[in-house]
Amino acid sequence: MIAFVLSGAGNRGPLEVGALRALIEAGIKPDFLVGTSAGSINSGYLAAWGATVETTHQMEKMWQGVDAGDIYPENIVQVVWRVRTNANSLYSSTGMRDVLRKALPPGVTTFGQLKVKLYTTATDLRSSRLYLFGDDPKAPLIDAILASASVPGIHPPVSYNGLQLVDGGVVANVATSVAMDRGANQIYVINAGYGGEEIKAAEGVMEVLLHTLNTMLAQSLLEDIDRAKQDTKIDMHHINVNGFSGISFRDFNKTKEMVALGYQRASAYLANPAPLDVAPADVAPTVEGVTEYVPPFMR
Repeated sequence: MIAFVLSGAGNRGPLEVGALRALIEAGIKPDFLVGTSAGSINSGYLAAWGATVETTHQMEKMWQGVDAGDIYPENIVQVVWRVRTNANSLYSSTGMRDVLRKALPPGVTTFGQLKVKLYTTATDLRSSRLYLFGDDPKAPLIDAILASASVPGIHPPVSYNGLQLVDGGVVANVATSVAMDRGANQIYVINAGYGGEEIKAAEGVMEVLLHTLNTMLAQSLLEDIDRAKQDTKIDMHHINVNGFSGISFRDFNKTKEMVALGYQRASAYLANPAPLDVAPADVAPTVEGVTEYVPPFMR
């Protein structure tokens, strides 16, 4: 059983689109998908429209049609007002919800209506645990994706069945364990975040804090790699498509370049696959010469 696992990526989600295109062109198609944060947006789109090359071209157009005003609709005065009135976030989620609604096929509103099985992750602030959507076919698709992609402090938590849900990347930016728990024996991890590569020594308070955060985010992936190594029935392919790490979280103008880089990285991996490698020795630096992953809310 083949699973695609898509990491969080923020506005660098098009990196994953390029990687998906390379996999599907190579004849690799998922039996199910697991998505976190931006990865839930991409996996949800693919699951709804079907795992085809044409769908990846539609996904690219979807990302090209998004701008900062769609995701962050409030101006500076409104943001200040939200802070002064003790709102749960700097921005509302109305814009992102509308983007998701327009991206999905008409009438597709629940997990049971998807063409490909999908799981999306979120973090419940009330229990401090990972929450998984996908087992209940009646679960609302947009609420699930929105919860998975709601960065704490940036967008408000999503209320669902008494839970207070935010970005799944808070607990696991790469939810590979979900794929293993659901029976996948071939797992293709598309990781737009930190992937185990060595980064330069930290200099200054902010870099120390960022490197510490990278370490925390990497632990679940490293633990999943170790788990897979203990199971001879599992082939885990870690495709690191990290790039554009220094880009502003409000910049949605590099879609074409990101898709191309993601496609290049995935194609290079497929030409010389190395199951269970955390970070290949020849990991290329990003376009800006930085391999470190900086989450959207820390940029």
